[in-house]
Amino acid sequence: MMTINCTKKLTKRLPFAVVADPRPSTNKLGPWCANSFNIGRFPMILVTNERTFLSVVIPFKDIHSLHARFLGALEVLLQSIAVSSSDILAELEQMDIMQLTDKTNRSAVGTMNDFVFHAKGALYDNQDLSLEELSFNLSGIPCAPLKYGLPREEVLNVIALPHNRHLQIHRN
Repeated sequence: MMTINCTKKLTKRLPFAVVADPRPSTNKLGPWCANSFNIGRFPMILVTNERTFLSVVIPFKDIHSLHARFLGALEVLLQSIAVSSSDILAELEQMDIMQLTDKTNRSAVGTMNDFVFHAKGALYDNQDLSLEELSFNLSGIPCAPLKYGLPREEVLNVIALPHNRHLQIHRN
């Protein structure tokens, strides 16, 4: 079970119902936050992990397949930052059910706004940059909530924790 906390801006555009009282995420990385933005005339969704600030950019197009496309993009990103295949599989299995809420984390939304500016700048500089490459680039941006650590390094630290330990840290 995974939770994606959507901004009100994104929630208004979703064809899915949002859950008022979500169950806790069971995956190691914990809940995610999502917002929509445009790159030129193309609507996109930025999905950012609330704990590690790892971010995935996916097109808004075909929104009905959001869950599958997000998991596919996340798998590629986790592979690119050297997460082991067994850890990726375990994480994705825990994310097999998605619930959407409209409860957002202000710190995550602030970081996401920074990432949107970085994404637009990176695509302005290199219009041939793929969304996979863009997501990987975002994982290398120092984040203030991580004491200027990198999201990709934080992911490796969280994935390395024993399964029960991540739940204890997330609840604190």
